[in-house]
Amino acid sequence: MIKEKQVLEQILDAREKRAEKQRELINIYQNTLISFTLNIPGVEKQNPTFTNIHKKGIELLEEELSKQNIKLLCKIVQTTADGDEAFLVVDAGQWVIKRITTAIEESHKLGRVFDFDVINKNAEQVSRSGIGLHLRKCLLCNNSAKACGRSRSHSVSELLDKIYELIDYEK
Repeated sequence: MIKEKQVLEQILDAREKRAEKQRELINIYQNTLISFTLNIPGVEKQNPTFTNIHKKGIELLEEELSKQNIKLLCKIVQTTADGDEAFLVVDAGQWVIKRITTAIEESHKLGRVFDFDVINKNAEQVSRSGIGLHLRKCLLCNNSAKACGRSRSHSVSELLDKIYELIDYEK
Protein backbone atom coordinates (compact mmCIF):
# COMPACT_ATOMS: atom_id res chain seq x y z
CA MET A 1 0.00 0.00 0.00
CA ILE A 2 2.85 2.39 0.81
CA LYS A 3 4.52 1.63 -2.55
CA GLU A 4 1.26 2.30 -4.43
CA LYS A 5 0.86 5.61 -2.58
CA GLN A 6 4.41 6.60 -3.55
CA VAL A 7 3.72 5.71 -7.19
CA LEU A 8 0.51 7.77 -7.14
CA GLU A 9 2.45 10.74 -5.75
CA GLN A 10 5.02 10.34 -8.53
CA ILE A 11 2.23 10.23 -11.13
CA LEU A 12 0.63 13.40 -9.75
CA ASP A 13 4.03 15.10 -9.70
CA ALA A 14 4.61 14.08 -13.33
CA ARG A 15 1.23 15.56 -14.29
CA GLU A 16 2.12 18.86 -12.62
CA LYS A 17 5.42 18.92 -14.48
CA ARG A 18 3.57 18.19 -17.75
CA ALA A 19 1.33 21.22 -17.14
CA GLU A 20 4.44 23.34 -16.45
CA LYS A 21 6.08 22.12 -19.67
CA GLN A 22 2.89 22.95 -21.60
CA ARG A 23 2.87 26.50 -20.24
CA GLU A 24 6.59 26.88 -20.98
CA LEU A 25 6.20 25.75 -24.61
CA ILE A 26 3.19 28.02 -25.17
CA ASN A 27 5.17 30.97 -23.76
CA ILE A 28 8.15 30.23 -25.99
CA TYR A 29 6.37 29.45 -29.27
CA GLN A 30 3.05 31.32 -28.97
CA ASN A 31 1.39 28.67 -31.12
CA THR A 32 -0.81 25.56 -30.93
CA LEU A 33 0.48 22.74 -28.73
CA ILE A 34 -0.46 19.06 -28.90
CA SER A 35 0.18 17.23 -25.64
CA PHE A 36 -0.04 13.49 -26.27
CA THR A 37 -0.34 10.73 -23.68
CA LEU A 38 -2.21 7.44 -23.41
CA ASN A 39 -5.43 6.73 -21.50
CA ILE A 40 -4.09 4.04 -19.19
CA PRO A 41 -5.87 3.50 -15.86
CA GLY A 42 -4.10 2.35 -12.71
CA VAL A 43 -0.55 2.78 -11.52
CA GLU A 44 1.30 0.83 -14.21
CA LYS A 45 1.90 3.51 -16.81
CA GLN A 46 5.18 2.33 -18.31
CA ASN A 47 5.89 -0.81 -20.29
CA PRO A 48 7.23 -1.62 -23.77
CA THR A 49 3.74 -2.25 -25.15
CA PHE A 50 2.50 1.17 -24.05
CA THR A 51 5.66 2.81 -25.44
CA ASN A 52 5.04 1.17 -28.83
CA ILE A 53 1.42 2.34 -28.83
CA HIS A 54 2.57 5.87 -27.98
CA LYS A 55 5.09 5.80 -30.84
CA LYS A 56 2.33 4.65 -33.20
CA GLY A 57 0.18 7.61 -32.13
CA ILE A 58 3.00 10.04 -32.81
CA GLU A 59 3.59 8.47 -36.25
CA LEU A 60 -0.10 8.79 -37.14
CA LEU A 61 -0.17 12.41 -35.98
CA GLU A 62 2.99 13.35 -37.87
CA GLU A 63 1.65 11.69 -41.04
CA GLU A 64 -1.52 13.80 -40.84
CA LEU A 65 0.42 16.98 -40.12
CA SER A 66 2.64 16.27 -43.12
CA LYS A 67 -0.35 15.55 -45.40
CA GLN A 68 -1.79 18.93 -44.49
CA ASN A 69 1.57 20.74 -44.80
CA ILE A 70 1.53 21.77 -41.16
CA LYS A 71 4.93 22.83 -39.88
CA LEU A 72 6.21 21.17 -36.71
CA LEU A 73 8.04 23.81 -34.64
CA CYS A 74 9.07 21.68 -31.66
CA LYS A 75 8.82 18.04 -30.64
CA ILE A 76 9.69 16.59 -27.24
CA VAL A 77 9.10 12.95 -26.30
CA GLN A 78 9.81 11.67 -22.81
CA THR A 79 8.81 9.06 -20.25
CA THR A 80 7.67 9.96 -16.76
CA ALA A 81 5.98 8.18 -13.86
CA ASP A 82 2.71 8.94 -15.70
CA GLY A 83 3.92 7.13 -18.82
CA ASP A 84 5.07 8.27 -22.22
CA GLU A 85 4.29 11.83 -23.23
CA ALA A 86 4.93 13.99 -26.25
CA PHE A 87 4.72 17.71 -26.85
CA LEU A 88 4.38 18.92 -30.42
CA VAL A 89 4.14 22.62 -31.16
CA VAL A 90 2.68 23.28 -34.61
CA ASP A 91 2.17 26.29 -36.81
CA ALA A 92 -1.57 25.89 -37.33
CA GLY A 93 -4.84 27.02 -35.83
CA GLN A 94 -6.34 25.26 -32.85
CA TRP A 95 -9.47 24.04 -34.68
CA VAL A 96 -7.53 22.54 -37.58
CA ILE A 97 -5.39 20.62 -35.10
CA LYS A 98 -8.35 19.57 -32.96
CA ARG A 99 -10.05 18.12 -36.05
CA ILE A 100 -6.90 16.17 -36.92
CA THR A 101 -6.39 14.76 -33.43
CA THR A 102 -10.03 13.83 -32.88
CA ALA A 103 -10.15 12.17 -36.31
CA ILE A 104 -7.26 9.94 -35.22
CA GLU A 105 -8.91 9.23 -31.85
CA GLU A 106 -12.23 8.41 -33.54
CA SER A 107 -11.03 6.42 -36.55
CA HIS A 108 -7.97 4.40 -35.55
CA LYS A 109 -8.38 1.05 -33.79
CA LEU A 110 -6.17 2.30 -30.95
CA GLY A 111 -7.71 5.77 -30.96
CA ARG A 112 -9.58 5.10 -27.73
CA VAL A 113 -6.24 4.67 -25.98
CA PHE A 114 -4.77 7.87 -27.48
CA ASP A 115 -5.17 11.13 -25.57
CA PHE A 116 -4.35 14.16 -27.71
CA ASP A 117 -4.87 17.40 -25.83
CA VAL A 118 -4.82 20.51 -27.99
CA ILE A 119 -3.82 23.71 -26.21
CA ASN A 120 -4.15 27.07 -27.91
CA LYS A 121 -1.68 29.95 -27.78
CA ASN A 122 -3.60 31.41 -24.81
CA ALA A 123 -2.79 28.20 -22.88
CA GLU A 124 -6.45 27.06 -22.97
CA GLN A 125 -7.37 23.47 -23.66
CA VAL A 126 -9.43 23.15 -26.85
CA SER A 127 -12.67 21.23 -26.39
CA ARG A 128 -14.19 18.61 -28.67
CA SER A 129 -17.48 20.50 -28.40
CA GLY A 130 -15.83 23.41 -30.25
CA ILE A 131 -15.87 21.29 -33.41
CA GLY A 132 -19.32 19.85 -32.76
CA LEU A 133 -18.27 16.57 -31.14
CA HIS A 134 -19.61 14.99 -27.96
CA LEU A 135 -17.47 14.03 -24.99
CA ARG A 136 -15.47 10.85 -25.42
CA LYS A 137 -17.34 7.64 -24.66
CA CYS A 138 -16.21 5.14 -22.06
CA LEU A 139 -14.21 2.17 -23.35
CA LEU A 140 -16.73 -0.24 -21.84
CA CYS A 141 -20.14 1.42 -22.01
CA ASN A 142 -21.95 4.26 -23.76
CA ASN A 143 -21.58 6.78 -20.95
CA SER A 144 -19.12 9.65 -20.97
CA ALA A 145 -15.56 8.52 -20.19
CA LYS A 146 -15.24 11.35 -17.65
CA ALA A 147 -18.43 10.34 -15.84
CA CYS A 148 -17.37 6.69 -15.64
CA GLY A 149 -13.89 7.70 -14.49
CA ARG A 150 -15.19 9.96 -11.74
CA SER A 151 -17.71 7.43 -10.46
CA ARG A 152 -15.28 4.51 -10.90
CA SER A 153 -17.99 2.59 -12.73
CA HIS A 154 -15.46 0.06 -13.98
CA SER A 155 -12.47 -1.59 -12.34
CA VAL A 156 -8.93 -0.92 -13.49
CA SER A 157 -8.61 -4.57 -14.50
CA GLU A 158 -11.76 -4.39 -16.67
CA LEU A 159 -10.43 -1.29 -18.43
CA LEU A 160 -6.95 -2.76 -18.88
CA ASP A 161 -8.44 -5.98 -20.28
CA LYS A 162 -10.27 -3.89 -22.89
CA ILE A 163 -7.12 -1.89 -23.71
CA TYR A 164 -5.09 -5.06 -24.20
CA GLU A 165 -7.90 -6.47 -26.34
CA LEU A 166 -7.64 -3.38 -28.60
CA ILE A 167 -3.85 -3.73 -28.71
CA ASP A 168 -4.07 -7.44 -29.61
CA TYR A 169 -6.64 -6.64 -32.30
CA GLU A 170 -4.24 -4.08 -33.80
CA LYS A 171 -1.36 -6.59 -34.10
